[in-house]
Amino acid sequence: MRLLLTLSLVLLCLSCTDETQYSKITGNTMGTTYSVILESEHVSPQDVYKDIEIELKQINQLMSTYIPDSEINRFNALQDASCFRFSSKTWEVLLAAQKVYQETDGAFDITLGPLISRWGFNAEEYEQKVPSDSEVQALLSQVGTDKLEFDRVNQCISKKHPSITINLSAIAKGYGVDKIADIVEQHKVENYLVEIGGETKAKGVNPSGSVWRVAIEKPVSITQQKMLVVSLADTSIATSGDYRNYFEVDGRRFSHTISPKTGFPVTHSLTSVSVIHPENMYADAYATALTVMGSDKALSFAKAHKLPVFLIRHGESELETLQSTYLEPFVQQH
Repeated sequence: MRLLLTLSLVLLCLSCTDETQYSKITGNTMGTTYSVILESEHVSPQDVYKDIEIELKQINQLMSTYIPDSEINRFNALQDASCFRFSSKTWEVLLAAQKVYQETDGAFDITLGPLISRWGFNAEEYEQKVPSDSEVQALLSQVGTDKLEFDRVNQCISKKHPSITINLSAIAKGYGVDKIADIVEQHKVENYLVEIGGETKAKGVNPSGSVWRVAIEKPVSITQQKMLVVSLADTSIATSGDYRNYFEVDGRRFSHTISPKTGFPVTHSLTSVSVIHPENMYADAYATALTVMGSDKALSFAKAHKLPVFLIRHGESELETLQSTYLEPFVQQH
């Protein structure tokens, strides 16, 4: 996902009673939109906005693949085995990415950039054309988080393959959500909802005094329809799906979700994965990994790691839903 930054401030009196006032801050970041709804009776939304702006600009400068001199791009440009020292923020994300890579047996991989670009999902220089098997195999030799040598003492990484690169697009939004939430809490706000491109974190209650409620979208490409409503009490949710970003060639549908094992877009029936986790960075990464796995492996992983997940897959005639037992406390009854 493109990490670009354009911020704006919109203040709305969402609930103006003698007791409670909520405001809304909105803007654009990481190639998408963001919003923050917060109780603002005892805080200046303008001050919160300024701190959010500083934070997102810094994350962008560190982790964007679209800023030539970003920290990630300076590492990507290395052609030797020297150990590149990362800032504390990027290092935090990299360690989380390595953890999820290991837990998911490589289903989540931050080195997929060359394949993503070749398939035409993340770069302007390629049209969306199906590569040959030989092209894919050649690119797979440049892929694998296990080709990164982590030096935890010196907070640096060296490359085992000179052409390997890092792309944090599948985890950076979640990290951004967590950092914005941290900023809001630094302003002593106890009731808020933070969202970047649909990845959401909430604490406390909404303007009506109820637990925050978030809709999981029905995976159809034409209109937005609600599939399920979940409540978020001091936690977060992230969703990954293949129903928006894809292309078709000769009647074949190619999803933007690429398997690190094969180098090709996944072909199973799983079309949407939502994960609830206290840290949105992990919810974001797990949602991507489970989408790669397919529904059976995804449910097994959720059970083993006690993850609340909601899965949607294509059945023979209609969409089918699956969920882990750990999701039940979050589901809203109608």
